[in-house]
Amino acid sequence: MIGGPDQNRALREALALLKRCGVEKPEEIDLELIAWHAFKALVQERPLSHCNARVVRGHLRSLITVASGTSRGRRRFNIAHEMGHLALHPNMNQLALCSVKEGFWQYRARPEEAEANFFAAELLMPEPLFSPRCQAEKPGFDLIENLAGEFATSLTATALRYVEHGPWDCCAVWSQNGNIHWISTSESFRWKVREGRLGPSTYALDFTENPGEATLLQKEVAAPQWLESDRGVARVREQSRPIGAEGLLTLLWVEADPGEEWWGEEQDEPDPEHFTPDGRRKRW
Repeated sequence: MIGGPDQNRALREALALLKRCGVEKPEEIDLELIAWHAFKALVQERPLSHCNARVVRGHLRSLITVASGTSRGRRRFNIAHEMGHLALHPNMNQLALCSVKEGFWQYRARPEEAEANFFAAELLMPEPLFSPRCQAEKPGFDLIENLAGEFATSLTATALRYVEHGPWDCCAVWSQNGNIHWISTSESFRWKVREGRLGPSTYALDFTENPGEATLLQKEVAAPQWLESDRGVARVREQSRPIGAEGLLTLLWVEADPGEEWWGEEQDEPDPEHFTPDGRRKRW
């Protein structure tokens, strides 16, 4: 493949597949049934040591194998990821595509992996069904946990999808042992999140160091604990959830200061045809 991942194609193919299968509700996204209907692919679980899942394409049918012992949400994402390879990369060596353990949030250098991730996210949480459920609530893990239950997805995948489609200036931060590993921001998020070690006065670090005593409630925190600059910030709130033995997923959202116009250090003022007065990108 030449160039980077084709995200638009991956999203189109996933939505087209759901339409062909007549899916209209989250509970109708039956991956095993869709895999057989669309690709004549059987799904099985087996112990796997070097990957989370793999697919073998045959002349009459294909076989998707997912690692046994994985959680329901992760299992579904792995299946959808392999279905993405079947849909998008018919001429590629399928065993070579998924040869290492890769997190679904990690878009590695190989564009085919990123495309399969885009496909999987759209297949499991299709924008026409997911986005409307994000609009009427305040941000927080209560909503994200409800969405994860409704779409049968992992909390991390759902949080990333919420950051992408929710109406708030927010981001998801994954840390382990107090060190930030990755940050995913919404399109409208115009602040730079500090990298490296969690801020010493963040509730996320407090939970990492004192899990039995720290709070997982929404809390307001000083902006410099998370952001490189507090310019244009009215307030910052954070909330975290433990993921696995050592991981911590933090949802961070910023309320802009309505009395201060700021578009970033080297950014032009947003075009009013494409942005709302408070700097959010218009949604059509």
